[in-house]
Amino acid sequence: MYKVCSLCTFLYFVILMATCSCWVMTDVDGDYLDLEYGIPEEDLQGISNSDLPQRRFSLIFPGTKWCGAGNVADDYEDLGSERETDMCCRDHDNCPDLILAGETKNNLTNSAFYTRLSCECDEGFRKCLHDANSTTAKRIGVIYFNALGTKCYRKDYPIVKCTMRGGWFKRKCLRYDVDMNEDQIYQWFDVNNY
Repeated sequence: MYKVCSLCTFLYFVILMATCSCWVMTDVDGDYLDLEYGIPEEDLQGISNSDLPQRRFSLIFPGTKWCGAGNVADDYEDLGSERETDMCCRDHDNCPDLILAGETKNNLTNSAFYTRLSCECDEGFRKCLHDANSTTAKRIGVIYFNALGTKCYRKDYPIVKCTMRGGWFKRKCLRYDVDMNEDQIYQWFDVNNY
């Protein structure tokens, strides 16, 4: 199931292309991809030109099958050569606690054009990428947590105000002031930086 709309996919693609040598499936054969972009042969196995129409617009990070917009894995156990990083993305993709674009859950409406996850899932993803400790994991972490600047949700004391901003154009709240005299409620929080 695709949880990301075309605009988010486009933004992801722009950031991806600015930070790494990435691959997007087009009408080229595996030999060209292997020679031109240095994509390992094992990442190309099972992908033929007849598979390309459905994979053409899949933006998947090199060496992974789960990191990007959607996935290109044959099944849950199918991972790319960046195995640990791919497991992080697979677990994140399969987070059960999410709010789809336009949907309401826990009295929160997701007005974004993409799916938002619980802060627990996003924080688990961030920790997993740190533990994977690879260049690919770091690039994905920086893109997702620092550049895209998405939000997550959790039950916490009501936010009074943001006391510290950071990130691009100082749009991300890094520290919140909360009212601990009120009951906890579900609300949106900016994700932590990678």
